[in-house]
Amino acid sequence: MKISKYLEKVKNENLKRLIEKYIKKIGDEDVILIRVPARINLLGTHIEHRGGFINTLAIDKNLWCFAGKRNDLKVYIYDLEEKKYPEQVIDLEKELPEKGINWLDFIRKVKIIPGEWSNYIKGAFLYLMNKLPQIEIKGLNLFFYGEIPTGAGLSSSSAMVVATMVALIHLYNLPIKKEELPEMCGEAEWYVGTRGGSGDHASMILGKKGYITHIRFFPFIIEYIPFPENYQVICCNSLIEAKKSANAKDIFNERIASYEIGLKLIKKKFPELKEKINYVRDINVKNLESNTKIYEILLALPEKLTRNEVYELLPEENLDRIFETHREPKEGYKIRDVMLYGISECARSEVCAEFLKEGKIKDFGELMFISHDGDRVVRFLKNGIKRKWNYSVNDKYLLKLIEYSKSKNMKNRKKAEIYYQPGAYRCSIEEVDFIVDTVKIINGVIGAKITGAGLGGCVVILVEEKKANEVLEVLNEKYYNPRKLEFASFVCKSVNGVEII
Repeated sequence: MKISKYLEKVKNENLKRLIEKYIKKIGDEDVILIRVPARINLLGTHIEHRGGFINTLAIDKNLWCFAGKRNDLKVYIYDLEEKKYPEQVIDLEKELPEKGINWLDFIRKVKIIPGEWSNYIKGAFLYLMNKLPQIEIKGLNLFFYGEIPTGAGLSSSSAMVVATMVALIHLYNLPIKKEELPEMCGEAEWYVGTRGGSGDHASMILGKKGYITHIRFFPFIIEYIPFPENYQVICCNSLIEAKKSANAKDIFNERIASYEIGLKLIKKKFPELKEKINYVRDINVKNLESNTKIYEILLALPEKLTRNEVYELLPEENLDRIFETHREPKEGYKIRDVMLYGISECARSEVCAEFLKEGKIKDFGELMFISHDGDRVVRFLKNGIKRKWNYSVNDKYLLKLIEYSKSKNMKNRKKAEIYYQPGAYRCSIEEVDFIVDTVKIINGVIGAKITGAGLGGCVVILVEEKKANEVLEVLNEKYYNPRKLEFASFVCKSVNGVEII
């Protein structure tokens, strides 16, 4: 359909401006309009790439994209926020990998300019052109308008990858099923330098209005669980941008390296479990028969390691692939802290589905708070005093959990449940911890936690519907006003996943 025809269909003034820009810069040509929703993750953070479940909602903050075909190998990209995202022309002929090259090998060697918004679009194009060399794929004109706050942990950048991939698949009739697309989007986004999973993309593509999407990969599993009645989700933007470059990228990739080192050490120290454990999620009670065994495995791991120590312990492994994504952490790789977080978060993100189905909403909320404890760096007391979050998976802690797990006292046994252990991933910041601790003491707040990769961004809050306005008022009074920040919290509305309008 000619883009001018959309002027009659759309009511949003910004979309009308985008149409006028398209006509001015490109002309009145045939296009499609793609809507990609933001996503929030209620539970299951930092683990989709470790085989764990995520529990997400697609929400009504959208990225809009008009896409039209070109007859050359160039991609013209434009965004209404011209100052923040300057228009660019990508020359695909200069960027294309050699035919037949492995995608991981290509992105390991490719040189990119960090922070360029075009990287997400390049990644999508180059991934598909590399994957489908037998199909002729040419360029596109892509015009964007985004309602998703950037750097807020709501996956605005992943939305660009999804929009670009959907445009390519639709306009060039590529033989890719909807169910295959999330994993491809995740791998395409590795082009920018991070090594995250495909959960955000899956949520945006497969989300269903009124339902929590319960998703896992390796193999792909999806279930839709009705969102509980009489509850709402509030998204509170800290207005601290979570950047995916420089030091932040190092931290994100260092945590993933800790996962990989920890899993390799477990397989080496416990060869009898090698066939049972392929992912962090496989270190669970069902697979290993007891919480005790899990804690004994963790006790056999070092608390932290330098790179040289990792090389000494795992001389047979190709560790350069792991280490090249980030600088060596000054305090070493905190193997136990990260592994306990991943194991327990995988357990939380799975058991929470049963809690939702059984109407145990407060139990679900408790898991949200525990999950955030695994990310926090400080705690704020009721009087506002700040305390450093001194949590460490040391020998004493694990030995106490082993003792509790063997106890005949049911309260102690419950304390030893793996999903009640926060672990320590430490990707929160003080402002986010303040928001969580501020809302936690409000009557009617069921759970709260960071959402997204961390180091800034948003807090997701599960609250009784009748208390939602009170929470918004408290956030304004306690967080935004004292910092002279523009109010940036909202009640989330559930929507369907990506669509072509």
